[in-house]
Amino acid sequence: MPAWIKNYWMLVGVVLFLSASQRKDHPFHVGVVEIEHNAKERTLELSCKLFTDDFENSLRKRFGVPVDFSDPSRKTFMDSLVARYLREQLVITINGKSLPGAYLGFEQEKEAIYSYVEYTGLGQLTQLKTDCGLLYDQFTDQVNIFHVTIGGKRQSSKISYPARQLDFRF
Repeated sequence: MPAWIKNYWMLVGVVLFLSASQRKDHPFHVGVVEIEHNAKERTLELSCKLFTDDFENSLRKRFGVPVDFSDPSRKTFMDSLVARYLREQLVITINGKSLPGAYLGFEQEKEAIYSYVEYTGLGQLTQLKTDCGLLYDQFTDQVNIFHVTIGGKRQSSKISYPARQLDFRF
């Protein structure tokens, strides 16, 4: 058998192996929430990063509607779903008061969705509590990591299903 045929079949084998080993799902389920107090603007800025496929599946399951972050014609509809989901699954209590946040929108970056919420009219923050159920309806191994920065001091913590609450004190 000519060498080029052997090389061809070896290349086909490598391509098939690599394509078979490329899984669309990922072996871990994690979300990241960044919260930062902007003392000058008197705001609390929150960003939430979730894997796109996991988030789409969760929204689809929760609301029973077709979901697609990549379709620009559905941006307004997707904004309404994400805002509702975050209101229900990520409650922030500041200095003992549960305050409504203003949903600012989302953006897709590679395989993740970043969602943004802002809390306004805040003075000094001494305590921040979270009640988080992000993607708990999808995965019993879901972990959500929180990074909270207030007064230049950063604290990080993680919460794993089924636990929901974290308490940060500054």
